[in-house]
Amino acid sequence: MAGASRSGGPSHLRTHPLPLRVTLLAALLHEREREITDTLLELLISTVHRIGARAEKKVTEQLVNAFKKVLGKENILFNLAEASIGEPEGTVREVVYPAVSGGEQTLRELVHEFKTRGPVYRRTVQTTLKASYTNHYRRGLIKLLDVLEFRSSNHTHRPVIEALALVTRYANAGNTTYYPLRETVPVHKAMVGDWAEVVPRIDKRGRRRVVRMVYEVVAFQALRDQLKCKEIWVVGADKWRNPDEDLPHDFDARREENYQELRKPLDAAVFVDELREQMTTELTLLNDRMPKLPWPDIAERKSGAIRLTPAEAQPEPRSLRRIKAEVQRRWGIVPLIDMLKEAVLRTGCLDAVTSVSGGGSLSAEVLAERLLLVIYAYGTNTGIKAAAFGGHGHTEDELRYVRRRHLSAEAARAIAVQIADATFTARSTDLWGQGSTAVVSDSTHVRAYDQNLFTEWHSRYGGRGVLIYWHVEKKSLAIHSQLM
Repeated sequence: MAGASRSGGPSHLRTHPLPLRVTLLAALLHEREREITDTLLELLISTVHRIGARAEKKVTEQLVNAFKKVLGKENILFNLAEASIGEPEGTVREVVYPAVSGGEQTLRELVHEFKTRGPVYRRTVQTTLKASYTNHYRRGLIKLLDVLEFRSSNHTHRPVIEALALVTRYANAGNTTYYPLRETVPVHKAMVGDWAEVVPRIDKRGRRRVVRMVYEVVAFQALRDQLKCKEIWVVGADKWRNPDEDLPHDFDARREENYQELRKPLDAAVFVDELREQMTTELTLLNDRMPKLPWPDIAERKSGAIRLTPAEAQPEPRSLRRIKAEVQRRWGIVPLIDMLKEAVLRTGCLDAVTSVSGGGSLSAEVLAERLLLVIYAYGTNTGIKAAAFGGHGHTEDELRYVRRRHLSAEAARAIAVQIADATFTARSTDLWGQGSTAVVSDSTHVRAYDQNLFTEWHSRYGGRGVLIYWHVEKKSLAIHSQLM
């Protein structure tokens, strides 16, 4: 048993009793399934976004090279009107062209500008998007539809679910351009607007038909938009689960009470109007005051449009300089791991580890060295793998074994209690007073949706969210929180 645990592999799970082993495996598989489902959904969302972004970038690069902005359009229109009224019987080449500076070439550039900035641009983007989807991305997205089960709790968004079912049924229809005339094609919100003139097409017989590939593109774009605001959810997911699971079971029965606690109106239209008014006010203030601020510089540049002027360094307080000088004179440069070692020797806190974890085959000296390295690895975010590279003679597997076997939550709690008691005993009451309350603060990563303006991507926490600093008093009482 000890040899299996020391190996650092999953084989030590076999040493547990069968009921515990089955329970742990079931919990692992359940969480892993939800994690994989979330990963597949994020892949789907990012792929659909990438299709549209690449199409717009490609078309923009093509059109920008030929685009020339024509200045003075109002003057050109006035000159054309004046020349046409003055000589209504003249020809265009004799009357209209000479009235414009640059003649025929200027008018050609004006027409080209309208076409590139008008509906032709959107139509070109849509055509490029369809080609990119058909030639490269379609196969992977269709396979994702086969393994993911989409649901919606709101009947308003059912047409998108039905559209996905239609896409799945005709996924292997070959080179079929249109859906059959007898087929019912669900109509949803994404089909209006820019796509209204592209999804349907008149065939050779003059019949209005729905283009299959274009309809698939629109369906995936609608799915992406409604997934991000949880109008559509996925069975077996965690982040993209049913939003009803995020609410208490009696939420509907206590709706008025819950809304009063949240300080939100019951009418959704009132909530949207208040939010829109608040955002409009704040954005207007930002727009008015941003140009007057001395520290931001906003300009077109490859590194980013917004550049902030570095803050001026504040003068260091004289008392802080004196404290640093005195600490360095008295103790010099002390490595953090030496401070940990000194705390262990003075408090004897590792005795708590032995009492909580029970006896073992490791000597107290070896256990102390490995525990110090593990605590140092976690406390400094260095990691066990990096802490294992040193001249101490302890391997990574040995450190991980000590972490699993000895550094449990109960052991860490007992170590913290002993160090805290020793600190309260040793500190000077003349400086710190008679109180024994300690306050600590640390940041907590809270996941947030992309629509939140404060949401950031944190590589350390592996996802999007916000950081909230919690100031915690004795017995884990939160006394203050601040959003960073």
